[in-house]
Amino acid sequence: MAPETPAFAESYDVLIVGYGPVGELLAALLGQRGIRTAVFERDREIYRLPRAVHFDHEVMRVFQSVGIREEDLPETAPILGYEFWTRDREILFRFPIGQDLTQHGWRGDYMCHQPALEAVLRQTAERHPSLTIFLEHEVASLEEDASGVTLEVRDLQSRSTRRVRGSFVVGCDGANSAVRKESGLVLEDQSFDEPWLVLDATIDKTLSQLGLPLQPTQLCDPARPTTFVPVAGPYIRWEFMLRPGEDREEIMRPENLRRMLAEWTDPDELTVIRTAVYDFHALIAEEWHTRRVFVAGDAAHQMPPFLGQGMCAGMRDAANLAWKLDLVIRGIAAPKIFESYRQERSPHVRQIIEIAVNLGRIICTQDPEVARARDEQWLARPDRELETPAFPAFEKGLLYSGSELSGQPGLQAMVREEAGPAARLDDRIGPGFALLCGTVEAPRLSPAAAGVLAAVGGVVAWIPPAGADLESPADPTLRRLEDVDGAYAAWFARHACDTVLVRPDRIVFGGAAGRDAASDLLASLAEQIGVEV
Repeated sequence: MAPETPAFAESYDVLIVGYGPVGELLAALLGQRGIRTAVFERDREIYRLPRAVHFDHEVMRVFQSVGIREEDLPETAPILGYEFWTRDREILFRFPIGQDLTQHGWRGDYMCHQPALEAVLRQTAERHPSLTIFLEHEVASLEEDASGVTLEVRDLQSRSTRRVRGSFVVGCDGANSAVRKESGLVLEDQSFDEPWLVLDATIDKTLSQLGLPLQPTQLCDPARPTTFVPVAGPYIRWEFMLRPGEDREEIMRPENLRRMLAEWTDPDELTVIRTAVYDFHALIAEEWHTRRVFVAGDAAHQMPPFLGQGMCAGMRDAANLAWKLDLVIRGIAAPKIFESYRQERSPHVRQIIEIAVNLGRIICTQDPEVARARDEQWLARPDRELETPAFPAFEKGLLYSGSELSGQPGLQAMVREEAGPAARLDDRIGPGFALLCGTVEAPRLSPAAAGVLAAVGGVVAWIPPAGADLESPADPTLRRLEDVDGAYAAWFARHACDTVLVRPDRIVFGGAAGRDAASDLLASLAEQIGVEV
């Protein structure tokens, strides 16, 4: 046996366990901030088969923050809509998804091939020199104390072990998370457990040539509830619900697969690349962290796939946690800010799980009489085009009290700097805090307010209304931006404010109006995070 590496020979600010999409994004976000980070992953290569297939505009905005654009993502395509069908393939209802830009500055929803997405995320993360990657390494044990966390990590090739020290650990290691188990965190069951056969395939022809839907579709057939998903590029997916008592091995026999596929298209036109039976769960962590150990992604929550929000929720976890770790590690904020991680993310995930479960109960009905009544009720409606379910704003956490904007996503519209081309807001303000000012006169911060903003690495963006005096401000750190299509003027007016503080995860800390608005917002931020200037 190879000798063990001496204790604490290696130390980092953050240890990430798991290098799937959530761990990759977190690594990119921390690397962007120069945080000394080590990542440990059991596998050597990216898993080559598709798993998650969807992300939304909010996640696309997080990708933007680390330098990824639509054109950087191969085998990715916008969604055209989302339909629910009766067993006779009549539309029960549908969620139309437009191709216009949303409040986040991107199209609403995208389908993706996960291996291709992960390759881009890894390339993005690994260009940062503060990041160290250990592939084919698994965590054998975890010990937390007042000043940090020690991992005992086993090299799966050499069978040697090493002890690695970190100020914080984030478990992005999936549903069977070793970090969650080792740290004593437990999952709460939301009472949804259904077995489904997942079948992934590739095609050489177009969807139309094969008679397949162009959009994700739920066939609400009580005899066999089925999901069809055109992923991106040549990839497509079916999910077939198992009937009570149906054998998991038997259903995957080739003749059974052909019979189910033949109800949709010619099976000979498909190349099946994976079949597996999964149990769709609804689970959420009771606590999301100890003092120094955090869980994110599937380690913290699991949800049915009917909204396509499983990976999205994990990406939001990473975006929420990265900047808080940064502020604490740099000594700007007190560790008390970590309480906001659960306060903000847990209710958000719970509501999304509830929406997904409710959709799942519509889809998963296997009683013919119940299904008939469901169909009659929906088909009797004059309008069966529904708005996409709204996700909640944060009600608790690091937020400014008394502002209706607090906890909502910040607006990203098009702006122009001087005579330059129009661009999305975040490309002009960078990835940190941003004080957006829609005042007629150039904003001038008090020394205390300016000190807080400088401490947290923020910028001031002056987006004056049309017709305002555009005399160049004296403050060279202030960025004057033109509101290209009037979106910011309308946003400020709608929420009765002229100053908005946006967090690095692009959630609004708060909005206010008047001469002291900026000072009030930044004083509240300083008090809540414990910053001293």
